[in-house]
Amino acid sequence: MVFIHGGAFVTGSNSKMIYGPEFLLREDVILVVINYRIGFLGFLSLQDPSLGVPGNAGLKDMVLALKWVNRNIKKFNGDPNNVTIFGESAGASCVHLLMLSPSAKGLFQRAIAQSGCAFNLWARSCKLEPLLSEALGIDEHDGKKILHKLQSMTVEELHEFQDKFPDRWDISMMRAFGYAIENPDQNDQPFLTKDPVEIMKKGDYNKVPLLLGFNSREGMLIHVFLKTPIKEILPNIEQHVPFNMNLIRGSNMSKSVAEQIMRFYFNDKDPKFEDNDLNYKFLTDNFFVRDIYKFALMYSQSSFYQCFLYEMTLVTSINLFKNFSGIKSPGVCHADDISYLFKTAMHVDIKPDSPEDKGIRRFCRLWANFAKYGNPNAITNDNLLPVVWQPFSTQDRNYLEIGEELQAKRNPAHERMMFWKELYSKHVKHKL
Repeated sequence: MVFIHGGAFVTGSNSKMIYGPEFLLREDVILVVINYRIGFLGFLSLQDPSLGVPGNAGLKDMVLALKWVNRNIKKFNGDPNNVTIFGESAGASCVHLLMLSPSAKGLFQRAIAQSGCAFNLWARSCKLEPLLSEALGIDEHDGKKILHKLQSMTVEELHEFQDKFPDRWDISMMRAFGYAIENPDQNDQPFLTKDPVEIMKKGDYNKVPLLLGFNSREGMLIHVFLKTPIKEILPNIEQHVPFNMNLIRGSNMSKSVAEQIMRFYFNDKDPKFEDNDLNYKFLTDNFFVRDIYKFALMYSQSSFYQCFLYEMTLVTSINLFKNFSGIKSPGVCHADDISYLFKTAMHVDIKPDSPEDKGIRRFCRLWANFAKYGNPNAITNDNLLPVVWQPFSTQDRNYLEIGEELQAKRNPAHERMMFWKELYSKHVKHKL
């Protein structure tokens, strides 16, 4: 099992303080937790092909790591023909991107994407030259001058500059850091040369069994990282109209979409009002669930392998980000699942058979079963897994709710997903 950490493409590492291997190793698996370049070092892309900075360096690191596993895992009693890649948040979007990249073909046999995918709008990078020119004080959008300026910085200076660099957290525009669609003429080994939606529509990708899902209130993440009161995050709902609707901010159409979002999620109330859960639900869908659901649908339409979808609702004392940030609202925050798969610094005293212990053992068993067999369900009777997790399909939209108990359900967030489907069908070529 090869894990790819998250961190919005700008932070994170394979630190054992967060990704301790002890829990998963109980399931008799071999765990590899990789590092990859992040920030400017991993996701800088410049349009001038002569500069040799096409983008996706961090993703190319992952391909090299998988090639290393392929060559060397036998020395650790591993099987190079039974490799599962799994990742969380930005790491999950990288899992999806590895499925889409010809350069990763044959390097893994299963994939798990936790709280992220390549369709999430925060995963796509913009053209950086205008932003970099302004931030560096360069008059023209000259990639050569930009690269020279960045290369003249020490590592410390580059890191400091990156921290101050504008990186938008609404999704009306592309972010500064994320994957790039490369020009195939720019280098002889591109990672990605086509739009992910286009690739999946054609079915031309690395098809492997897939497990994917989301946490019930992923949108709490915005509160954690922006350190802004939730009532101040959405003063203008139009700033959260997705950029892939291709609407001009301030246009009648953009305002109309914003009004429809307001009516559906907030019943025409001001989003500054004191109901954090409505805000969290909207941010959860707009930043995560809508696109994860689209990934599940498109995969099911284009692949003959099974797809297993989940929603995490389990809340205990070890939910990582929710407890770290002191959020008291109901629901499961983005990245809360990490502490049920990996031993973290917050695991102090886990009592046997407690909800925490049961959650850890259950998550690890499901994930390990999928890694071993391509199916998360128990091969023999297993008291930890009393419910059959039925695969997701376009006909039977099954999913597993992972709470204190397991519940087999259908049509996750159905009304909310139908709202976005109808909204996109009116405004976007690639309908949800």
